[in-house]
Amino acid sequence: MEKDDYPEKIISRIKINSNDSILDIGCGNGVITIPLAQKARKVTAMDISGKMLEILNKKAENSKICNINTINQRLEDVSPEKLGKHDVVVASRSLNGVPNIQRELEKINKIANKYVYITIWGVDNRKFEKEMAKLLGRESYSHPDYIYVYNILHQMGIYANVEMLECNTRNYYSSFEEALDRIKWRIGDLSPEEESILREYLEETMIKTPEGTITYSKGKADWVLIWWEKNGYNQN
Repeated sequence: MEKDDYPEKIISRIKINSNDSILDIGCGNGVITIPLAQKARKVTAMDISGKMLEILNKKAENSKICNINTINQRLEDVSPEKLGKHDVVVASRSLNGVPNIQRELEKINKIANKYVYITIWGVDNRKFEKEMAKLLGRESYSHPDYIYVYNILHQMGIYANVEMLECNTRNYYSSFEEALDRIKWRIGDLSPEEESILREYLEETMIKTPEGTITYSKGKADWVLIWWEKNGYNQN
């Protein structure tokens, strides 16, 4: 289980009205998409995972929301012409690791009529992976943070707004085995020796809750919101 105030934080900062069309890139299971659809005229939700889109469509059906269209593709594989124009484009936690991010930023900017909102890793949002790599004696890989993205936008002539999102994300697990499975998902397969090292680490560092679950003692996500208004758009 996860407790995360990120969705509320990002949604509260997105300027939309009831006549707007929205493109939600990397929508996942719809934690951002559903609330946006409740405020906008229509939402196009894009994700590489067909399973996530199935969950999103089920959520929309249960909430009696019928203004969401889905696209089961990566942003890199779709042309701006195919996606068409949208009033607002949102790329929530979905551009990290994109190989040619400038090309995709140019694409997003071309699609948007009014506003673009993206969230990207903060200064050290891969701290967990680095700690795990150090513990296991593996090589640690770094990824560009928000400054890199901001500088690219500046070179493109886009002078974006930057806002740190102070979010509290905490994952709860029913057992150490479940927590270990999550680590495997994040950093890859483990040898028996590595698994033993990590199990010992978890038993030493995780805490038990009154409800009987276990969690890490700290659970803060470091995300940065970068947004801009399109040139020529007059909100008045």
